[in-house]
Amino acid sequence: MIDVFLHTEILRKFDHLKGSVLIGRECIKGKGKDKRVPADEYVSAEHILHDLIRGFYKPKGAPFLLSYQATESEENYGRQIIWKDKSLLEFETIEMIPPSGVKDNRKASDIAAARYNLKNQIPIGILHKVKKGVNVILGLGIIIREDTNGKFIVLPYCFEKPKGEDLNALETAFNMETQQNLTTEVAREIKQRKGQSKFKQDLLTKYSTCAICDISSKYTIASHIKPWSICTNYERLNVNNGLLLCPNHDYLFDKGWISFNKQGELILSNKMNRNEFEKFKIDLNSKIDVNATMEEFIIYHNTYVLKK
Repeated sequence: MIDVFLHTEILRKFDHLKGSVLIGRECIKGKGKDKRVPADEYVSAEHILHDLIRGFYKPKGAPFLLSYQATESEENYGRQIIWKDKSLLEFETIEMIPPSGVKDNRKASDIAAARYNLKNQIPIGILHKVKKGVNVILGLGIIIREDTNGKFIVLPYCFEKPKGEDLNALETAFNMETQQNLTTEVAREIKQRKGQSKFKQDLLTKYSTCAICDISSKYTIASHIKPWSICTNYERLNVNNGLLLCPNHDYLFDKGWISFNKQGELILSNKMNRNEFEKFKIDLNSKIDVNATMEEFIIYHNTYVLKK
């Protein structure tokens, strides 16, 4: 079982080595069965970045995925990388496709691990298999949703390098239990939203009720439009990246069942059962005010979070 401190260091290595070309298996998996990649300037002990056996890499005994190896081959799982700028090795999304073999006895544990990362917003390292024996590190990604076809959708993720606040928060959470396995409690520490109190206070100056209904702001939740886990520190505290929502509407918005267009008009997911939707008693004519800065966050939400 990979310990939590080592896990942090390996993620940091993926982040630092983005764009690096790795030739052969030794720098990824190590030599032979018992010799791993030796300690280096990033990782303080022997380690493995990926096992190179399958796309998903779940360390033995761990509840989470550590990394994913994506390909552009039409064989097996097909193309999984949607490029933002291939020349800069910047991906827009990765479609992580789980194993599908009937006799694959590791399939269920791989899928469960991906869901664990999704639930607890734990980053993963991304490798691009260019051809046999040649891999490029694309940095880190974060799983934002599982679609109806079982694909896990991954967006780019990086630690905040100038101030290191994201990395420090991750390391602080991990260091609390460096001798223990990764637990849900540690994952919750990773997710702690710094500045949440200030963020909500700013939203309270903007809204007096839920942005969708008339429930008093006293009972609302400060909801990020662009998910907190993939925001910069500035975006996390930006009042234009937030809505005050009652618990029901916060749930629908957070899970991608509803969104808004750039005119502020309500959008209902095509995947939402209309009979169930009616129970939430939302006025389909609901509309919010969207300014120019808020628009970019709204577009992000209805592009990547809204269930299509």
